Amino acid sequence: MLSEDHNALLKSVSRSFYLSMRWLPSGMREPVSLGYLLARLSDTVADASGIASSERLELLNSIRLLIEGSATSVEGLEKVASSLEHPDEALLLKRQADLFSWYQSIDAANRDHLSEVILTIIHGQTWDATCFEEKRFVVCEKSEDLLRYTYWVAGCVGEFWTKVGFTNLGRKFAAPELAEEMLISGRKLGQALQLVNILRDLHEDLPAGRCYLPKVELIEAGWTPGKPVDASIGEPVFNRWASKCEEFLEAGDTYCHRVNSTRVRLCTRLPKILARRTLSKLELAGFEAVVSRRIKVSRATVWQSLVEAFFF
Repeated sequence: MLSEDHNALLKSVSRSFYLSMRWLPSGMREPVSLGYLLARLSDTVADASGIASSERLELLNSIRLLIEGSATSVEGLEKVASSLEHPDEALLLKRQADLFSWYQSIDAANRDHLSEVILTIIHGQTWDATCFEEKRFVVCEKSEDLLRYTYWVAGCVGEFWTKVGFTNLGRKFAAPELAEEMLISGRKLGQALQLVNILRDLHEDLPAGRCYLPKVELIEAGWTPGKPVDASIGEPVFNRWASKCEEFLEAGDTYCHRVNSTRVRLCTRLPKILARRTLSKLELAGFEAVVSRRIKVSRATVWQSLVEAFFF
């Protein structure tokens, strides 16, 4: 059950997601909220810079075993929590027993959906952490690799959202005959959100020796492995993936129109609107600016987007 304590924890680790989650119908709110917290927990472990990548991989595997039912607890999260600068993320890890107990208590249908999405996300996080341990500068060889990665860590969330919607709301969520099409468009919407994150975070990833833009495309643009990715090389590849984001966000528009529940439509539209506005800022700034500083929408824009999602 989604308690006030869980609600407060969710609010502390999310800015925009919490704004939309609170409007979800009660049938969807619990599994979606728990799914977010579990994914955020594994993501916090995957991104923890204070511990060795080999330890992060071991912890991700322990979380996987617990979700699969092969383990009853995850040892070592307290150590990760003590290394974190963000106190709310540290609290999230310290609350692991509560979250996993909640996961075990949720009804079987929603637990199956949760298991599927969290295991897929952990698979993607493990792949990412392995690439980092191997010190690969460009982690994706081809466009297919990048699309597969965005599916693992975000596209599967669009599918999860759709399955939870149909399981708990039925026709109130959407027409059942549209289920297969909505799984596809929901997956693309999730991938679009992750692609926006990847483009936005270039200013952090490239200096850290990390690039998700496909190696084949960078080489075709004139890049020589081992050298910096300058603007003349990165700009066309950046623009190509920004266009792919736009394409996938259009699939998100179709998805939203097919949702029957006003509340669910609001909660689906908000992250899509924020992603589109973030993407517009990135495209307007250009590759050279994007790789030199963090570009993000303001808090005022977040609230404006909430109003737009609600009324339009």
